[in-house]
Amino acid sequence: MSLLVAGWVAMDEIETPFAKVTESLGGSATCAALAGSLFTDVRLLAAVGEDFPAGERAKLVRPNIDLAGLVTSGPKTSRWGGRYHYDMNTRDTLYTELGVNLDWTPALPDGWEHSTTAFLAAGDPLLQRAIIRSLAAPRATMVDTIKFFIDGALDDLKETMRHADFVALNESEAREVARTPSIARAGRELINGGARGVLIKLGEYGAALISDEDYFVAPGYPLDEVIDPTGAGDAFAGGFMGHLDTVPVINAAEVRRGVVYGSAVASFCVEGFGPNRLLTLTRDEVDARYREFRRLTYFEAAD
Repeated sequence: MSLLVAGWVAMDEIETPFAKVTESLGGSATCAALAGSLFTDVRLLAAVGEDFPAGERAKLVRPNIDLAGLVTSGPKTSRWGGRYHYDMNTRDTLYTELGVNLDWTPALPDGWEHSTTAFLAAGDPLLQRAIIRSLAAPRATMVDTIKFFIDGALDDLKETMRHADFVALNESEAREVARTPSIARAGRELINGGARGVLIKLGEYGAALISDEDYFVAPGYPLDEVIDPTGAGDAFAGGFMGHLDTVPVINAAEVRRGVVYGSAVASFCVEGFGPNRLLTLTRDEVDARYREFRRLTYFEAAD
């Protein structure tokens, strides 16, 4: 089993009402790869610049992550800056610098076309589609996006969504793409547009899964303190796809479990800036929180 994670490895500048960090390891693929590696073997496909610090690359050196696809492809690493509002669910993007990702065309290392699952983290939808097509027989694929590509490549994004098994968006992105304020209706509109399964990330309120056969909502884990939400959605996706990569049959029950596992991993991610908490997270901690999710959502049947 192997989970291909493709996207950005970047450097972030993050500001919350309580603290600020600069030159922080970030990128859509970073948190997803770290999260997925808690469940299965991960293959990381991404590009960085010559300015990418060796110390940050060393953080990605882990037993379950294959870095053969992490290449240096130009002088400048991609960068992102964001500022969160007091509720920590709303943020302003201050800047997005594409860096090497402006011209980089990903190429799978030999044998990676046989990856059993794939998560295409936020990136150019044309490249996401090309990667999906290059895979031999994946059991499940998932694409994510960000406002940058919704604003600049919406038609390409919608076409790419039709090629994936699952599509992930946060709630504001889902409303914008579907042009409706209703989360439930947004999910249905995306399904009607060709997506097969839609995962809408609801921040501290959890996540919703919508498909033709199912509607499932996992709550957010009740945390006393949120340090930084950056990367939580990618951690959710990595945990979700990591779980699916390990099961014998991907069915509705396992997809629901994947949503809860993804929510559990995401709840740890927000306990530190960027991927810092994921760097120390263990599978035992994830399994313990998964059991807590079950306890929090259990209720007796009515008489």
